[in-house]
Amino acid sequence: MNVLIAFLITITILLIALIKFKVSPAIGLFVSAIIMAILCRMPSSELLGYIASGFGNTMASLGIVILFGGIFGEMLGASGATEEMAKGLLRKFGKKNDLLALNLAGFIVAIPVYFASGYIMLSPLINSLQKLTNKKKSAYAASLFVGLLLTHCIVAPTPGPVAVALQIGADLGWFIVYGIIVALPASLLCGWQYGNIVNSKQTKEEKEQYKKEVQELVNNEELLKPDPEKPSAMTAFLLILFPIVLIIIGSVASVVLPKENIIYLIFTFLGNNNIALFLAMILSAVVLKKYIVKNTNMNIMKFIDFSSDKLGNVLMVIGTGGCFGLILQKSGLGNALVELLSSWNLPIVLLAFILAMIIRAAVGSATVAMLTSVSIVGPAAVAMGYSPVIIGLAICSGTVGLTLPTDAAFWLPAKYNDLEVNDAFVATTYSTTLASLVSFIIIIILNIFVTSLPGMF
Repeated sequence: MNVLIAFLITITILLIALIKFKVSPAIGLFVSAIIMAILCRMPSSELLGYIASGFGNTMASLGIVILFGGIFGEMLGASGATEEMAKGLLRKFGKKNDLLALNLAGFIVAIPVYFASGYIMLSPLINSLQKLTNKKKSAYAASLFVGLLLTHCIVAPTPGPVAVALQIGADLGWFIVYGIIVALPASLLCGWQYGNIVNSKQTKEEKEQYKKEVQELVNNEELLKPDPEKPSAMTAFLLILFPIVLIIIGSVASVVLPKENIIYLIFTFLGNNNIALFLAMILSAVVLKKYIVKNTNMNIMKFIDFSSDKLGNVLMVIGTGGCFGLILQKSGLGNALVELLSSWNLPIVLLAFILAMIIRAAVGSATVAMLTSVSIVGPAAVAMGYSPVIIGLAICSGTVGLTLPTDAAFWLPAKYNDLEVNDAFVATTYSTTLASLVSFIIIIILNIFVTSLPGMF
């Protein structure tokens, strides 16, 4: 069977399984890998080998990062550090710029903490602030949602961007640097400023209603004052910054220092993805131990075991995504798509972006969209001379857009902030699609100067 037809059949089955029958993404990806191989008449011995190596290679590059990074994020959440950091940003920026503060809080928190966990932890601030400032909940929700999602989808060391960077052969440190360059302007424009635009459309009736509620509530200082029973905002910020700085320093050192230099050896060791996140986990365990023990009634080692158990589903999805990805690569799908694109004159960077966005919209999972898209487009794009950083970021930015009701994330503002469905579209779908387009435009600008920028190849 033609490989393109085989892929269309396979991806249709996968989408139906995930959307209609709510099949677990891990099971859906594993079964899809087998279906694709059968349709392409792949010998069973090769199929079994690719399944094992696809899972194993993915775990070799991502398993430790996901485990240590995930436990690190769980520690920040369980100790109350992430909430204190968000409140600290709000105190710093003040009532006038509370949308900016909430947007930046989401942007930073999503680096170590998974998107849904980050939103759930910070969503009470939306409810309280909205009553204190008379602003629309949808404006606050959009500011927080966009900040969280852009970092979750574009900035490593969150699992999806890490998977894309490593599978496509991009240097992770430079991928983080350019990911921040791409995501931060999009976050400010489509989270903070978009939120201001949404709030400017407030009706007189809404303003009057909110003013009445304000009289019954505590003042802003009480809401946002530091909690002495939790880690300080600065502690949280420095802990989040720690592994990122190590990874970036390691990447820069590998470019500017000779390999025989002792500083090169130290920095590249400490900046290794696995080592940096392991050290971040250990440092957080030491610094946050008393808060974690108090809040969870577990000693720190039991908490690490408990957190690692929760990460099993993430490892399943990432690992089976590796199986599916390797089968797609070995089927020759990438070459077939390149030939098809050549006849259409469609740039492969644009294809990477659109493909990732469509898959994300269909299956409601940014991680599945990233893994599938990078397997299809990544190797062919790199072989054609494209920068792995540019292609990887194009895929990641595509998964930001079209947050639809097929995605559980769409319902978080409705569930935790009592938004109507129409307001949920305003806070999630419209804002994230705009953010996706803005980030892609920045990637195109970077691609124009790709030969003169460091770390692109």
